[in-house]
Amino acid sequence: MLDSMQTSPIAHFHLSPRLNRLSHATLRAIAPGVRRPGFDPASLGRGILHLGCGAFHRGHQAIATQRAIEAEGANGHRWGIASASMTRRTTPDQLRPQDGLYTLIERSEAGLKAEIVGSLREVLHGPSDPRGLPARIADPETRIVTLTITAAGHLLEPSSGRLQVDHADILHDLNHPDRPRSAVGTIAYGLDWVRRQGGPPPVILSCDNVSANGRTLRQAVLDFAGLLNDKLAGWIAYNVRFPNTMVDRIVPATTDADRRDAARLLGLRDAAPVSVEPFLQWVIEEFDGPRPLWEEAGARFVADVESFKVAKLRLLNGTHMLLAYLGALAGYRTIADTVADPLFRQFAEAFMLREQGPTVDFNLAERRAYVTQLLQRLHNPAIRHEVGRVGRNGSVKLATRLMRPLRENLLAGRTGPCTILGIAAWIRGFALRDTSGTQVHLIDPSKDQMKDLCEETGEDHALQAVSFLRLEEVFGPELPNHDEVVAELAQALRDLHLHPVRDVVRSRLALAA
Repeated sequence: MLDSMQTSPIAHFHLSPRLNRLSHATLRAIAPGVRRPGFDPASLGRGILHLGCGAFHRGHQAIATQRAIEAEGANGHRWGIASASMTRRTTPDQLRPQDGLYTLIERSEAGLKAEIVGSLREVLHGPSDPRGLPARIADPETRIVTLTITAAGHLLEPSSGRLQVDHADILHDLNHPDRPRSAVGTIAYGLDWVRRQGGPPPVILSCDNVSANGRTLRQAVLDFAGLLNDKLAGWIAYNVRFPNTMVDRIVPATTDADRRDAARLLGLRDAAPVSVEPFLQWVIEEFDGPRPLWEEAGARFVADVESFKVAKLRLLNGTHMLLAYLGALAGYRTIADTVADPLFRQFAEAFMLREQGPTVDFNLAERRAYVTQLLQRLHNPAIRHEVGRVGRNGSVKLATRLMRPLRENLLAGRTGPCTILGIAAWIRGFALRDTSGTQVHLIDPSKDQMKDLCEETGEDHALQAVSFLRLEEVFGPELPNHDEVVAELAQALRDLHLHPVRDVVRSRLALAA
């Protein structure tokens, strides 16, 4: 994907404040061997508005758009991105002095490859943007709105997938049409503006790890629009396209080591580099109208995204969660460290092939090839994907990544010992106290509720299993063979309480054989 490769140790590298800052003015001063944009970044328009200017967006859609602009030439310059942070100022404050430029560092066992990404024409802090994001959606120059706002940012009820109409941000947005907080409110108000102007609406392209992400976002926007007026909801339903997509690339959070690497490779300071794995996949439901030539970056346009999406959610994201919770209990810091342990690698492989795999619409040969590829990606030691970050917001993600495939397996008469142990490991993380000897710090919007539940149930693991599985907003309705599942979850919780996690993993691996 990138042209250059440079490798050298960085253990004793220190970022010098004397280095010039990456920007349009210093672009020509970049060290040889670092790939530059094949266009003048200052010449770009703003055909795309992106909501959620995080690392994943900059490691995935932004670089794919760079490839598309390069392939199309001058006509592609209309596809510059106005990228907006929905909450924090950190990324806009880092990127504005750099004119939106940043370094993409591709990490593999073979070394590093570096490229300057110039597809961000403007970087915004949504809450303080003078124009306001709804007005930018309504700008005739904006033809596509993309989103990476995470599953939690959709403000959905986990079990139903519908909008939480009583969420504080939604209640705020209903009374502040010019300054909505949520992405859903922002899109609805922007589309209402388009409707009143009489122009063509932009395509709304969700790039989040949400099942049927386009359809799910569409329903959330319709739910919000219905709270405003029925005419708007009807107009959106008839006129606005929300294609489903599947996105896949491992993009860890940026660290000081990334900044040191960027400075060493560029000979310039970069406050906001992004590290990525070599793999990139983007599958997009076909839609009419103008768009970038994203296929030049390897994107696929298909009639139905669902099989790709389900495979990725269950095989990659589900396995990521499993490894994050078990790896944290075992004292590992990263997913790569966890997979480097042969026992955990074997457990992950069994989980994918025997439990998640049968719920995916791939034949056996396709499943085996996909699992082999995933294990290679997860094992990449150059990608430091911390288990705490991968495992965050489990109460929002468990339903689609672990519970739905478990339900399908139970209905088909298959067991799920690996899945149930993963759920138990998540619960165990909330039950641990600082004196336990194992440090697990779970980030979750329902953390206080989960900790209270663990406190109430204590070491009564049967009661703990029953109490957690009653949380329909997390686990969905009662599972088939409910009593057996409760008993198995209780046993897994008891085993994690009494025995080293590696011994428990080994015992469940024998059950999965």
